[in-house]
Parts: sequence; structure tokens; C-alpha cells
Amino acid sequence: MAGGASPATLLSMSNDAATGSLAVPADLAAGEHLRLRDGSTVEIRRAVASDEPELRSFFGDLCLEARHLRFFSAAIDLDSAAHWASEVGEDRCGLLVHDERGLLVGHACFVKIDSVRAEVAVEVADRLHGDGLGTMLIERLAAIAEAQGVTQFIAEVMPQNRAMLEVFCGGFDAHVRLRDGTDTVEFPTSSWRLSSERFGAASER
Repeated sequence: MAGGASPATLLSMSNDAATGSLAVPADLAAGEHLRLRDGSTVEIRRAVASDEPELRSFFGDLCLEARHLRFFSAAIDLDSAAHWASEVGEDRCGLLVHDERGLLVGHACFVKIDSVRAEVAVEVADRLHGDGLGTMLIERLAAIAEAQGVTQFIAEVMPQNRAMLEVFCGGFDAHVRLRDGTDTVEFPTSSWRLSSERFGAASER
């Protein structure tokens, strides 16, 4: 892997279920249980190629607005989107979230642009918007990416996607610039620590 570690040594961060704050390095292969703001529990684990059918169903179940904001079009090729999201490689990392019933409710990934930059994307099931899951996913992706030597995350976000922009800016102090009608968001991967402190304090309150 250029500029990174093998999949077996990639780092995520374990979670204090009471506060949602990151703690010590851990391996996500066996899953990590998190408590959301509404009190429900979810499990985060790494995505693998066999997750493709489940990802297809997850993307297909998103409302049209959510699909449009995530993929910049509501009329997406679900097969292609699921195949891309389930790919495993040295240049990427994907995370999946399942709820207490075992249903897929979230996906996030980063793909390296070069040795120090990666593009990040996240999507959460419609019913869990506002419960902190998107922030948790970005924190973990940023921690994993930082361990690989990636220092900067970049995301392309539609200007009307105010909720996602709020997550990036409110939690990670992201810099946003408008280019060709799209907001380009950039922030250092190290800012997962800042977000964890903010999120943990808010959870305790």
C-alpha cells in the first residue's frame, strides 16, 4: 500500500457507549457498538465485497431527495453504486452500520486521491438523520485515514445539503468553497479528535 498500512493494521477508535466519544485504538473487523442520541444502539464494521446486495437495497430505500444529495442525481444506477461502495482495496476504506434489528442504516467511505488526500462520502438512513451517526462515521474514517498517512479529507457537497455541511463545519471546522455550483469541503483528518471532544461533551449535556 502506497503511503499506508495493511488492512489488518488499520486503526479505528473504540467507543464509550454512554457518550459516543472515541477512546483507544481498536480493530473494527469484529464490529463496534455505538449508542446514538435517541438511545438506540448500532454496530459499525468494515465493508467487504459480499455486502454489495445489501448496499444496493440500502441505496434503493433512500428517499429521492437523499439520493439526489448523495449522488447528485435521484436516478442513480443502483448496481454500479453498490458495487463501488463494496469495493475493498489498499486505496480505500468503507464502513457499514447496522441497527438493533440487523438492518443496514449507514455507509461511509474514503478513497485516496493521492498519498495524503482522500475523498470522503457518507450516507445515513432517512430515519436516523440528526442522531449523530454521520459524525461518528466521519470520525472513524478520519482516524483510519490518519493512520495511513492521509492528512486531508475532501468532500463534494451540494449547497442545498445543509445538514451535511453542518456536520463537516460544526464538527470538523471544515473549510468550504463554492466551485462550479458545488461546495468543496476540506478538513484535516486529525480533526476527528476535535469532533470527538465536541460530540462527547454534547452527549454528556
